[in-house]
Amino acid sequence: MKLLLLNPPAREKYVKESRCQHRAAVFQSVYPPLTLAYIASLTRQDNEVRLIDAIGDEISLEKLKRDVEKFDPDLIIVNTTTPTIENDLMVIEKLRGITKAKSAIFGVHATHFARELIKLPQIDIVIKKEPEITAYELTKKNLEDVSGIIYKDNGKIRENPDREFLNPDELPFPAWDLVDLDNYRMPIKNEKYVLLSTGRGCPYRCKFCVSQSYYGRRFRKRSVESVIEEIEYVKSLGIRNFFFFVETFTLDRRFVINLCEEIIRRNLNIEWVCNSRVDTVDVEMLRQMKRAGCWLISFGIESADQRILDNVNKGITVEQSKKAIEITNKVGIATIGHFIFGLPGETQETIKETIEFSKKLPLNFAEFYIATPFPGSELFDELNINPKGISWNECEYSKNIINKNLDLERVRKKAYVEFYLRPSLFLRELKFFGIRYLPSLIIGGLKFLSTI
Repeated sequence: MKLLLLNPPAREKYVKESRCQHRAAVFQSVYPPLTLAYIASLTRQDNEVRLIDAIGDEISLEKLKRDVEKFDPDLIIVNTTTPTIENDLMVIEKLRGITKAKSAIFGVHATHFARELIKLPQIDIVIKKEPEITAYELTKKNLEDVSGIIYKDNGKIRENPDREFLNPDELPFPAWDLVDLDNYRMPIKNEKYVLLSTGRGCPYRCKFCVSQSYYGRRFRKRSVESVIEEIEYVKSLGIRNFFFFVETFTLDRRFVINLCEEIIRRNLNIEWVCNSRVDTVDVEMLRQMKRAGCWLISFGIESADQRILDNVNKGITVEQSKKAIEITNKVGIATIGHFIFGLPGETQETIKETIEFSKKLPLNFAEFYIATPFPGSELFDELNINPKGISWNECEYSKNIINKNLDLERVRKKAYVEFYLRPSLFLRELKFFGIRYLPSLIIGGLKFLSTI
């Protein structure tokens, strides 16, 4: 089989990986296509596989059409998200005019609306939930024998049983050799990097997050040995920068300590960043992480108002956010704080408190979002969103679609300007990153501020 794995072209840069589905923000960077690279690794032994990330490679629709016509695939598997679904469907329709290939889509949005999307004429198969093993089986089995799909069969729509969640240690290493990694640069450092998944699933119940509907609530961590082996594989490709990609890297303290100890023992000499929660870090862990090469941690702080945090089941306190950022700063690891405006209970006063809180914390960077009811989140269900009454390309962190009484787009811009245009922040960045990275920080920051 000739298999095309596709991240369709779009008018803007979008982050499209797992639960992450938004326009490129502060760092104006997109992620290497981890899920597509996993699928490529699984399928290329018995198939002719082509992986095209048209966003990362900046490939136009016309160029893509020429490439597809030349490759002439039998099956096209497409990565979709909520804010890009309309665009992605348009691209698939354009491709159907030049190829007889069947089309399959995957992603959180595809999972949530599988029964509606399969009715569209340009879609033959919808993959539900994590897609890797399902995609592999699409190249090996008859459709009726593939778990986790809904599909067309001679004009009839059939839905197979859901697939059990996989053991992440069973996946092969992503086929990064099929990806032009020159197009993906670690923010600030401007060096090539990859995503490295250390686990899947999240036991927390944040109402605004889609992770549980896609990867489930049970945390499935990889073994330390497997992660180390993948690090060594990626280093053999000439890359030493990693984003340890998982909902909460620090969820299992013993895993983190063991992994860091092994990185240090083997003298792997890598640099990496990760996501965390403010209630899952301590000084000892952070020191070990820094010794192992961690230089940046991303924390979901969301709001400075405790009632809002409680309203969305965040499960943290404002004081925990303050403490986590302070101890991370003291250890010498840079931090990004993520804040959301417009969550249930938001007022003009709580907005002001959150902006002031972001500036008082010793953060190096901040991302400000507008509350977005993504399909697959509890917030989407709770607000009883009518899919027919929404434009999906507006369902994105920079657009205000559920709080029309609050001018959240103006608030978001104000927050970015007030946070970044401060002399105290300039001095903090100079202390953390030195003169070497200061020009890229300034240029990148000004470029982003001009776009919001």
